[in-house]
Amino acid sequence: MKNIFYYTSIISMILVMLTACKKMDSTYKQFVVPDGIVYPGKANSPVANAGRNRVKISWLRGADPTLTSAKIFWNNYGDSAVVNIPPTGDTISYTINNLPEKSYSFVIKTYDTKGRVSVPVEIFGASYGEVYQSSLLSRPVDAGILYADSIVVKWGGADISNGAYATDVKYINMAGIAQVKRFPASNATSTITDMKAGVTYQYRTVYLPDSLSIDTFYTDYVTSKPFLFSPKNWRIIDFSSQHPGDENLVANVIDGSPNTRWHAWVGNSSYPHFFVVDMGILHTITSFTLYRKTDDDRACDTFKLLTSTDNVNWTDLGTFNFNRTINDGQSYEIPTHPNARYFKLIGLSGPQTYIVLGDISAFGF
Repeated sequence: MKNIFYYTSIISMILVMLTACKKMDSTYKQFVVPDGIVYPGKANSPVANAGRNRVKISWLRGADPTLTSAKIFWNNYGDSAVVNIPPTGDTISYTINNLPEKSYSFVIKTYDTKGRVSVPVEIFGASYGEVYQSSLLSRPVDAGILYADSIVVKWGGADISNGAYATDVKYINMAGIAQVKRFPASNATSTITDMKAGVTYQYRTVYLPDSLSIDTFYTDYVTSKPFLFSPKNWRIIDFSSQHPGDENLVANVIDGSPNTRWHAWVGNSSYPHFFVVDMGILHTITSFTLYRKTDDDRACDTFKLLTSTDNVNWTDLGTFNFNRTINDGQSYEIPTHPNARYFKLIGLSGPQTYIVLGDISAFGF
């Protein structure tokens, strides 16, 4: 009897549980989707390319042939754009224009022929504008050196951390045609071999706010300053005297270094002292820079400069004062900008009967 009662109780409990499960199934039946929920293929490997007040969104189309459209949301779903997805092609792209300058979060959803929506995909991007433009710095030029057959530009540091990646140089070539050459920001120097003589060049710095940017930003063009003439082909063709020894040669005054010297003959010379330089070609001269021999105060106090096109007829550029107590180069502007192949320096007065000078440079076109 006990066993019969036990088994009867077990059967009753099972029947109660089955009845309860049936009622529960009936309750949730309305929420069950037959065969499960189907999600269209989502946007694969999306990329946001920054631009000037715009962003280009692109992604791989993927293998789902049922996709017909996509929707891109930004500003916390406050703004959106519908993108049609063609039946063929590997990449889907859409450019959002008129975007205020800031960073954005974009959400992409794709839709199929039945209107079903994919899992959302989020991607971050940025739009750049006047704020970024105003932060751009023009790469400085440390020196522009004019050789007989080329110019060499020595660049200062570029603002690479802010996106500087190149420099454009605009000039007129020897055929009279405007040219623009682009040099990487990593270049410390740039060489141009076909620039027309007697003219300047202009330069600007080229920026990309990031490596994927679809728009390029530029600084304004800057006109170059006068060139430093290379003394490579200069020759001393006349001079007053030089003291014996290679360390005293007059040629040292055009070797590009104030650490060497021209030393006039001690005990066998007196003011005025002079030397004449043949630059090899005709130049337009805008200024000279004179250096004493480093840490040597036996230079002149006053001097005269003259220029010539033929080494026969000379133009007096004036008399100038020189501070022989400082090592820095002292610049002398020549407002008349004479054309010359030759120039002459005449030392007029100084603390000794002889003269000691370090170096002279000339600038122009």
